[in-house]
Amino acid sequence: MTTAFAPTLGIDHLDSTQAIVRREVEQVQRAWRGLDPEGLRPTFAAKVAPVLVSAISTGQINAAALAAPYVSDVLADEPTVAQPPAVIPAAFAGVTTTGLPLASLADLLFVRLLADIGAGMSTADALLSGLRRALTYTATEITDAGRTATHVQLIADTRAAGYERVVRLPACDRCIILAGRLYRYSQGFRRHPRCDCTMTPVTREQWREENLANHPRALFDAMTEHDQNSRFGAGNAAAIRAGADLSQVVNARRAAMPIAGRWTTTQGISSRGLAGIRMGQLRTQPGHRYRMSQFARPTAGQLIGDFSGASRPELIAALRRYGYLL
Repeated sequence: MTTAFAPTLGIDHLDSTQAIVRREVEQVQRAWRGLDPEGLRPTFAAKVAPVLVSAISTGQINAAALAAPYVSDVLADEPTVAQPPAVIPAAFAGVTTTGLPLASLADLLFVRLLADIGAGMSTADALLSGLRRALTYTATEITDAGRTATHVQLIADTRAAGYERVVRLPACDRCIILAGRLYRYSQGFRRHPRCDCTMTPVTREQWREENLANHPRALFDAMTEHDQNSRFGAGNAAAIRAGADLSQVVNARRAAMPIAGRWTTTQGISSRGLAGIRMGQLRTQPGHRYRMSQFARPTAGQLIGDFSGASRPELIAALRRYGYLL
């Protein structure tokens, strides 16, 4: 497939992911309205926590399920020797990007809600702040799961040499300066909370080509002067309009974004989970119904980081071993 079509598919993929996010965010928002200020603990436990966990998990599976067909569509015109293994959507669900159980997000949400009230914030303001936090958690975890699954799929499909970062306005200044940048398949995806940038797989030939619409300066020029000033600061925006380099301006005042995935998880390591079966060394542990693997299971993002200097077959083998690829 030519480079000209890849960004369009990237935007379509982003639209599909955002539709999933909106659907699950609405579920959380509706549940939040059921909170009783006079009985926060019981109503949170009964009405919000289970909906939050279910919404994020469902969204993660649906977002991850988009990865295989998306990468296949982008690389459809490229010859392949064998069908690449497909990601397992459920492997990207049930835990946060850092590998913690989703229930921990609900616990954190409630603790911070009580902390806001204890710090003197009115209950109404604390609930509003808590809702914003809940929606951020939901959107971020679903989007991260979709991105990580896409990253794993393009690693598995050896036709892709790497990925191009696709940015659509409105976007923050840190994302804008990364638009159109090409990364090797083993490089982690930089993002911030609620970042909705996506990636488009590219072949080795496409690495040398540039999509002019997905470029920092093109995105800056597409913004109104008001939006430029708001996003970059009036002085910085004026300097950019006068010819200053976008990256130099932004990097002078902003730190780099983190790379997703730096932790391990206990999700899926029992004798009933694919990861647990493949990892092996299963033993009975107190408090667990099924035997559990004695090995720690890295998150997919952690594996990509750990194997950044390894060969592609080694990385694919690791992703298979830990249950992220069929």
